[in-house]
Amino acid sequence: MNGFGMKSPWKLFICLLFVGVFSLNFASNGFAQTQEGIGNYEIVVLGLKIGNLKASQAAGMDTIQYSIESQVKFWFFGDVDLQVITRSNFKQGMISRTYSHSKTNRGNFISKVTWKDTAYQVNANSYKYTNKKAVSGPLSWCSSKLFFQEPTGEEIFISEVYGVTAPIRKTGPGEYTVSVEGNTNRYYYQQGNLVKIVVENPIKNYQVRRVN
Repeated sequence: MNGFGMKSPWKLFICLLFVGVFSLNFASNGFAQTQEGIGNYEIVVLGLKIGNLKASQAAGMDTIQYSIESQVKFWFFGDVDLQVITRSNFKQGMISRTYSHSKTNRGNFISKVTWKDTAYQVNANSYKYTNKKAVSGPLSWCSSKLFFQEPTGEEIFISEVYGVTAPIRKTGPGEYTVSVEGNTNRYYYQQGNLVKIVVENPIKNYQVRRVN
């Protein structure tokens, strides 16, 4: 991670959570589905719970939508209040579009990734970050999918928040890492289920831990 000054928690948590705001409703047009899976997680830093995260999956005929909703609130040289929502839509196993909305007490940020013709059109906005560079595809892995499927360590991942790609690397039994924009997330699986995410930091690791 780059430094840990007063502004760094915002970039850290937006990268860590990748995901969605509790207070928003985002419906996919023509995406009638039934609920197929829910996972609940707690967000922990310095041994203290500072937030919650809910992951859900729903499927249609040839579509899947992954939804991640999180809320974080703590004090670090000032109040940090972050809510994020991410919706990642797949069609025939490939990402068709993603939407991420970050709501903070330093502003609101929206990122979109949409498949068009032979590439993903990117319009990514985060705290002190923008990206509109198209990405070749199609691709079949993103952060929200990792909550429901264990990779093999040979996949290419796209960040719904930053709109950039990175390899998923297997670093041990049930352990995988993804590095995006200088931040490394480490995913841990047991019997194919995601049980923990660790975001490395020079001062203290942040964790997202499954609670059910």
